Amino acid sequence: MATQPEEFLTFTDIYAQNYLLAPNDILYVEADNIYSRIVCENLIIRVPHPLILMETLLPDYFLRIHRSFLVNQNSIVALYRRIVMLRNGFRLPVPHGKYQWLKECLEATETNTLP
Repeated sequence: MATQPEEFLTFTDIYAQNYLLAPNDILYVEADNIYSRIVCENLIIRVPHPLILMETLLPDYFLRIHRSFLVNQNSIVALYRRIVMLRNGFRLPVPHGKYQWLKECLEATETNTLP
């Protein structure tokens, strides 16, 4: 089965610079007061949107793991009780109440991607 190409998203940072990003290139998005920081492998973009708006703009594989973080589940390489480790070595906090939910989301994704 062929997969459809990923749509690119355009973001304008707080300095009016435009960026064209594939959602899967985004590791996570972090709340920064009324702004958000989009974090990629080699790039951080500060955009004038709150995290709740970013949650609606990004695909469903971005999970709200914390009140301050949306993470691309494709960038998660390990889940521990209090943190997730991303493919670039970054660690993000996971509150106690979100651990089981996140574990189930990741397990469901693994099950759905098996041949």
